[in-house]
Amino acid sequence: MRESIHDTERFGVPVENIGAAVRRSTDTQRHRTPVHLRVPTRKEVRHLPPHELAPLLIGWMEHSPIEIVPSRGQIQLVIEVLLDRPDAAEMAPLVTMCRNYSSDA
Repeated sequence: MRESIHDTERFGVPVENIGAAVRRSTDTQRHRTPVHLRVPTRKEVRHLPPHELAPLLIGWMEHSPIEIVPSRGQIQLVIEVLLDRPDAAEMAPLVTMCRNYSSDA
């Protein structure tokens, strides 16, 4: 099956922002905590099992450089994709985590 452009979309995070985050992280070698540079795609949020998806979402929300930190709107889009999964009931802890994050953001 062919991958659509929608599948590879990263919840509105521009490629330029990801590039800037990567450049800044390579310029600054001394980090107190690891920097997370991976923004999930819609396809990953739609298909990854919870045990793989949780660290990806946590990394994006909690350990990303400012250029790619998700907004409340972006997290809402993630929640919508999670709720649209066939296994949405299993995603309840991730949905709760995302809602908690977006209410604190």
